[in-house]
Amino acid sequence: MKQYETFDFPVTYRDIAMDYIDYKHSLGFNYSYIEQTKVNSMLNFIYANSKSDPILALLPELVNAYASRKGTESVQSLHARQSHIRQFALFLNLRGIPAYVYPKKLVKTTEVFVPYIFTSQEIRRILQEADTIGPNKNKFVNTPYIYPAVIRVLYGCGLRVSEALALKREHVDLDNGVLVVMNGKNNVSRLIPVSESLRQYLSLYDLKVERAGNPYFFPALHNERYSPTTIRNQFIRLQKKVGIAQLSNGKYPRVHDLRHTFSVHALEQMIHKGIDPYCSLPILSTYLGHKGIESTEKYLRLTKQYFVDILQFSSEDAEKIFPEV
Repeated sequence: MKQYETFDFPVTYRDIAMDYIDYKHSLGFNYSYIEQTKVNSMLNFIYANSKSDPILALLPELVNAYASRKGTESVQSLHARQSHIRQFALFLNLRGIPAYVYPKKLVKTTEVFVPYIFTSQEIRRILQEADTIGPNKNKFVNTPYIYPAVIRVLYGCGLRVSEALALKREHVDLDNGVLVVMNGKNNVSRLIPVSESLRQYLSLYDLKVERAGNPYFFPALHNERYSPTTIRNQFIRLQKKVGIAQLSNGKYPRVHDLRHTFSVHALEQMIHKGIDPYCSLPILSTYLGHKGIESTEKYLRLTKQYFVDILQFSSEDAEKIFPEV
């Protein structure tokens, strides 16, 4: 992974920057080179405008200046900058370094985003297309197995893509059908039971994939794990091939929408079994790794909005979604 090789900061600043990125990695965030360049930009601003000694002391006027809107800047870009400096200040406080934390209530939120909920037919078409993927340009033998398996885990278990890719072989109990998610978002670890059809699929996948010492369940080259960006790009290609329409913003549904789709489908299945919706929420909230049911309540609205009839998957449907490797 690329690091801050071009930083023109004092050594102390370079160290704190890398400590911050390591901290984000420990929480399960990918923090790719793109994210690191955003941190780089933020630190450049702090370094150029800080009047305090030491320079790492973030004062309110400096933070507010960074968090203010720049010209015709989009709400999304403003939100990202405000979130970055807020998160960095929280990290500094954890390290015992005084820093003004930009109030969460002032962080400009984007317009209410309605996730895309895939139909069972769309999921089936995507998986059928994924099953046709061959070796990549590097002739990586695992490619035909990785993508179909990752997508099935994302849809079948509702994991965040970073959580799925962080799974190590030791975290996957194929005998009992349980995934161990270590230090997911909000530093929450949890056990994820998988369906019998998915357990069987992953067992066959495990026999086919070649690890050569790579500890990850979805191994990439050079003992590394796949990046979320790689999975996202492949997911877009799959949607194009099977005719999934672009959204009103000109983009395709996100791979993260598989998690939303899982949540809506799971909630509907619980309701169909006669479980009261608000009794279902704590169950789903714990499964998803939410800090509270507030983050889960939105799926009740989505369930009502997108589906009139309760989704039911027969064993025949499951076999189509989780075929043999």
